[in-house]
Amino acid sequence: MTMTSTTLTSIGDEAARENWDRYQYAKDRGHLDYLPHAARCEDMYMGGGRQWTPEARAQLAQERRPCYEFNEIKPSINAAIGYQIHNRMDIAFKPRGGDADLNRATILSKVAMQVVDMCNLHWHETQVFSDGVIQQRGYFDVRVSFDNNIQGDIVVSDLDPMDVIPDPDAKSYDPDKWGDVLITRWLTLDEIAQLYGPKASKTAKESNDAGRDFGDMDDEHERSKFASRDSMGHFDACLKKEDGLERYRIIDRQRFVYEPTRCIVWPATGDVRAEPDMAQDSIADALAQGAVRAKRMRRRVKWTVTTLTATLFDGYSPYEHFTVVPYFAYFRRGKTGGMVDDAMGPQEALNKAVSQYVHVVNTAANSGWIVEEGSLTNMTMDELERIGARTGLVVEYKKGSAAPRKIEPNQVPTGVDRIIDRADKALKDVTVPEAMRGQQGPETSGVAIQAKQFASQQQLAVPLDNLAYTRRLLAKRILKLIQTYYDSHRIFRITETDPLTGKQVESALEINKFDPASGGYLNDVTIGTYDVVVTEQPMQVTFQNSQFQQALEMRKAGISIPDQQVIRYSNLADKHDILASMQSNQPQQDPTVEARVRLLDAQARKADVQATDVQVKSQYSAIQTAQVIAQTPQTAVLADGLLRSAGAVDHDAAPIVPQPGQGTPAVELPHNTDPLTPASPARGVNEGIETLAADGLQS
Repeated sequence: MTMTSTTLTSIGDEAARENWDRYQYAKDRGHLDYLPHAARCEDMYMGGGRQWTPEARAQLAQERRPCYEFNEIKPSINAAIGYQIHNRMDIAFKPRGGDADLNRATILSKVAMQVVDMCNLHWHETQVFSDGVIQQRGYFDVRVSFDNNIQGDIVVSDLDPMDVIPDPDAKSYDPDKWGDVLITRWLTLDEIAQLYGPKASKTAKESNDAGRDFGDMDDEHERSKFASRDSMGHFDACLKKEDGLERYRIIDRQRFVYEPTRCIVWPATGDVRAEPDMAQDSIADALAQGAVRAKRMRRRVKWTVTTLTATLFDGYSPYEHFTVVPYFAYFRRGKTGGMVDDAMGPQEALNKAVSQYVHVVNTAANSGWIVEEGSLTNMTMDELERIGARTGLVVEYKKGSAAPRKIEPNQVPTGVDRIIDRADKALKDVTVPEAMRGQQGPETSGVAIQAKQFASQQQLAVPLDNLAYTRRLLAKRILKLIQTYYDSHRIFRITETDPLTGKQVESALEINKFDPASGGYLNDVTIGTYDVVVTEQPMQVTFQNSQFQQALEMRKAGISIPDQQVIRYSNLADKHDILASMQSNQPQQDPTVEARVRLLDAQARKADVQATDVQVKSQYSAIQTAQVIAQTPQTAVLADGLLRSAGAVDHDAAPIVPQPGQGTPAVELPHNTDPLTPASPARGVNEGIETLAADGLQS
């Protein structure tokens, strides 16, 4: 059975025919054009002789001309990939609705970061980002695996972009707006059994759909693998169906369908979940807590896996989204692009110009000879042709004959060197400028280099912004899987850094733990809706190096940063032991230091007392003055003039001293001056006795 057919009428079952027809349609609508271009971009990045096509290399070999390769694409792309490598994704959640709260959001964030670490997401993201900037497209695959945990573990992997066929009629970045997505691979029977079960493996074997392990038979480009197409010796082994060589073309299709679905609805919060996607105990708990069953129109994912003629699986997906999450370095309404696309032209021009330049230089060494027939005596014409460019060559010719004359070599065509410079500049303009790589002369300061690097990152703004969008899509799917499949009691070992000691502290985080006292679940992460917050943080080593350098610069500037803080930001292998030793072996303080501290404290208290004394004396003088003015209002004008002359400043409204009629009303002085009949009894009683009185008043 061959796989060259593009339409099937009577072969296989209905699901297999539908899957194969959809695969052919999607392949003919752009995937066949994408495959050779993606392979060409890969070759241009990898270099090592791959930048010249086999046809061009054969032509140059026939013309005995060199084909040199100056790979400027790889260092430029590596600079962009290096930025991604040194900045990892940090996932956090914030409560948005339902029973969500900040405590559950914090727990969800810790669980998500635990999942990310267990999946080695950073390395998978590097591969996906590399696929995007090199081959236009990169893809994550997010699903739940039950291989190592019967409760299920979230796993994230990367897919070969040449194996993934997005909906050819879609034009959105978000796969939720695609109609379907196909993943096509060549798998052995053992791999089919591992992925889809023993029954699927048996069905595939009975279909007799095995074929060669690269897509030649169905018009596709050679798939990515360690072997090369030139290794044709496996054909005989493939025909003998030896173990490990018989492979089956698998069409893995996920598509959206919209149909009535049994749902669980929480009236209090309005949350709705498809009942087939929930475990039986989760359904029972939801109903016990007041949720109700309802049937609603709902979009679900239909999953079909087939070979050419046999259906291996056809049912509903356990996930609400496609397992595929894309990354496109450049995206414009269904059109994708990478950083290598625009660099291929300048790179080819650079290779051709350099090869031409070297060819001209090589021909200058042995441009040829003009020799009179039969004039050579110490060699033949063939020998002169062969060794004519050798250093120290001696040519003897007959007397009377014309002397052999060397042909003048061709000059390097004008402008070839300018083409080389122009192509080299164009390569950096369309990929990553030199400033981002830090390639500056020794006369350039480090601050200036960093400023240029920051400015040059604007050229990566679009690929990095698309990466942030992909990270958000990925985080939302991880959140959905946590709330769906992490619905039983689990214990996570969380390792955090103690902010005081800097040591790694391990703690246990329990989720969905039943509390008999309340009848509910502690740290229930399955309820509530949350918004995703994805931030970017430098890798630990890079971040610590930056913090360490900043701490040193601040100490040089005179800022007192403790020694413990500087050591904490260092990369010493035993820095935690050093910190513990410094804290346990604190040196005794110098007694003179404590004495100086007490002296300064006493001086400060003495200054406070003196200031208070001056304030009290000033207030006393002011009171005495007020009494005089109250007794004799006419002195107010004189007092005001004296104060202004002394430079006094009124903190209220002018004048400084209240004038008659503006402040305290004047006191009527007694007019009776007869000592036998005083103005008041108290005045007479105290006459002649030294008592406290207003200093400025006269009796």
